[in-house]
Amino acid sequence: MFRLWPSPASTEAAASAARSADASARRAVALGAQIGRPFRYLAVATLAVVVVGGWLYLYFQARSVDLGAANEVLGALRELKEIDQRWNDRLIGARLAPQAMSDAELAATRAAANLPAVGRLQAQLAQRSFDMGGLLGAPGLAALRAAFDAKAGAVDAFLDANRAYRASLARFVRTGDALAAEASERAATRTPLPAALERALERATAATLAYAAQPGAAVAAAAERAIAQLALPEAGDPLRESVAEFADAARRTFADRRTESMLFGDALLASTGPRLESLTKAFETEFGNAIVEAERYRLYLLVYSGLLLVLAAYLGWRLARSYAVINRINQLLREANEGLERRVAERTRELSDALAQLKEQEVLLIQSEKMSSLGQMVAGVAHEVNTPLAYVKASLDTVSGRMPLLAELAAGAERLLELLRSDASSEADLSAQFARVSALVEQANRHGRLEELRTLVTDGLHGIGQIAELVTNLRNFARLDRSKVAEFDLNEGVQSALNIARNQLKQKTVRTMFGALPKVSCSPSQINQVFLNLITNAAQATPAEGGVITLRTALHGDRQVMVEVSDNGHGIPQDVLPRIFDPFFTTKEVGKGTGLGLSISYKIIEDHGGRIEVDSKPGVGTRFRVILPKVPAAGDAAASVPDRLPATAAR
Repeated sequence: MFRLWPSPASTEAAASAARSADASARRAVALGAQIGRPFRYLAVATLAVVVVGGWLYLYFQARSVDLGAANEVLGALRELKEIDQRWNDRLIGARLAPQAMSDAELAATRAAANLPAVGRLQAQLAQRSFDMGGLLGAPGLAALRAAFDAKAGAVDAFLDANRAYRASLARFVRTGDALAAEASERAATRTPLPAALERALERATAATLAYAAQPGAAVAAAAERAIAQLALPEAGDPLRESVAEFADAARRTFADRRTESMLFGDALLASTGPRLESLTKAFETEFGNAIVEAERYRLYLLVYSGLLLVLAAYLGWRLARSYAVINRINQLLREANEGLERRVAERTRELSDALAQLKEQEVLLIQSEKMSSLGQMVAGVAHEVNTPLAYVKASLDTVSGRMPLLAELAAGAERLLELLRSDASSEADLSAQFARVSALVEQANRHGRLEELRTLVTDGLHGIGQIAELVTNLRNFARLDRSKVAEFDLNEGVQSALNIARNQLKQKTVRTMFGALPKVSCSPSQINQVFLNLITNAAQATPAEGGVITLRTALHGDRQVMVEVSDNGHGIPQDVLPRIFDPFFTTKEVGKGTGLGLSISYKIIEDHGGRIEVDSKPGVGTRFRVILPKVPAAGDAAASVPDRLPATAAR
């Protein structure tokens, strides 16, 4: 059968399929956007790094030329040239000096080298060259340093050689003068020197002095020949030693002068000057090239910065538009948020009011449970009050019966005292009154009346004390100041609960094993309610005959105390045990339990930062263990009214 219109079912199915497809498409788009978002962020971050990195590269390239450093380099090179020139001036001065330098002059000449300044300037050149990208070049600086070191050594060697030459020349002059004096003496004695020896001495002297005055290759050769042609006189001639000494002085002078001349040339012609010139020219060339390169990068930087400004303006325009859109959205969100806050505030106020009412009801419920427990013990408490009250009444009745004797004894004693104080009393009256009082005292002592009265008064006071203690325990248990926190002795709390429940424990065997416990910071009223509830439950669970209840207190670790209540009652079935702490759950008959005792006890201990543990076996008995901290943690509302009823209960 054909239909012109689709059925409602098919229409709904088609709409559902369309919605599903649309939802799938939206999820796919959202997933794609979520996946692509990190890549977009990464692309934007990479582009930003590239743009900023390019600008920084152009910026540092444009300012790569440091004019201050260049001036320092040129200044250091000039100072090194000046030091090198001073060295040369000192060398020439020492060479041309008419006589040997003194120690002070030699020290001044050595100081002219200024080696510390040379080292400082070379270090400055190396540092500035490194700062400027190595424009001087490490090999050039190393060669300059080696040239200055070589020149410093050559200057020192020349100065030492010059001093040695001056000493040799002075010795040569002295020996020549001494030989001339001896020749004059021989001429005076008509024994002159041989003509050949005299001519040889003159030639050697002239040649040596000529070489000393102007060293040269030809002069040196003539001086060597003249010195070599010196012939010693015959053996035994007194002039033989003088001539030999003269010849040795001439040879030494010639050798020292030649050494001094060579060292002078080495020092004067050292490569420091050429090195400085070549280094200066190379630096100036490289420095000029660097300036040209920096100018080119400055132009690039200007163009690049202009493009960045245009891009920044465009991005600023886009951001301004986005900011306007965001402001509109934020305004709508603020309006929606304000409406939502108003609704939340109203709802919060309603919940706060409901919570306050719930807390009030909870306090009343807890107090009702406490009063219910007290109501169940009213009969027993009345009996506990009547028992001491009966023997207090009996004691007072007996005392009342003994009062006439005591009154008669007091009256007789008072009469005897009056007779003793009176001067008109006769001996017979005193004797008669004294005998009467003595008889009364003997009668009282014979029947033990005074001791009996003391015992009756003591018994009456004891009974009144028991009544007062019971009333105090009931008042403390029923009080409503549950928020009061104090240092509390748990042993006293357990004993107080035993006193209140005494009537229910008459046919039970109660065993107490109290350990030495520190005082615990807690709400005594709440803790007493827990103990009374556990003791009452134990009394109700044990049989009338042979029921045993054991109470034990002890330390539990270093920071906790433990109170244990165990019995030999019928126990709790395993299927019931998980529910015993649920509110309003009870296994007692209707009218005998509210199901809130253990629930409230559990919450009280939990609010104090402790816990209740239970272990029970049907037919064997049950053991409840209360574990409390000595001092509750800061976050525990140890003595506050519970904010809500917990999942806890009574057996």
